[in-house]
Amino acid sequence: MNKIILQNKKENISLPELYERYSKDIFKYSFSILKNNEEAEDAVHEVFVKYAESENSFKGECSYKTWLLIITRNYCFSRIRNKNFRNEDIDDENFRGSFEPDYDSHISLRDALMKLSEEHNELIYLKEYEGFSYKEIAEITKLSLENVKIKLFRARQELRKILKGDG
Repeated sequence: MNKIILQNKKENISLPELYERYSKDIFKYSFSILKNNEEAEDAVHEVFVKYAESENSFKGECSYKTWLLIITRNYCFSRIRNKNFRNEDIDDENFRGSFEPDYDSHISLRDALMKLSEEHNELIYLKEYEGFSYKEIAEITKLSLENVKIKLFRARQELRKILKGDG
């Protein structure tokens, strides 16, 4: 497992180094989709197992982080489709540390994000919290660039509406 992996034919990174660099990002992204602390922790481990099993298919056409988040997304949505998955209520302490600033208003950003559809929540997370470009989001979600822009625009509109109390 300590194999050296070539990234974009420039940087050698071992699997433990990848884990150290990106496990928190994978956890936060998993949590944004699964909305369950234990499921997100499981996702981190499963993503690295899946990566190790298929590392030969990584051709360096995108960054390691993008590739790992593609694996994460696929795993999380596969997990949601599994009949045994139950989306439990979110523990405020776990969520607050994930990616939500603490606002003092009649509806918190956390509450508003929870009201968004899974797809809109995911797009907002990737753009606003992870800082991915539209192109990178299109790669991760397998949507067209234009579709990402349109859906992100609609997600922001929906979020604004919820935060104003209209949603």
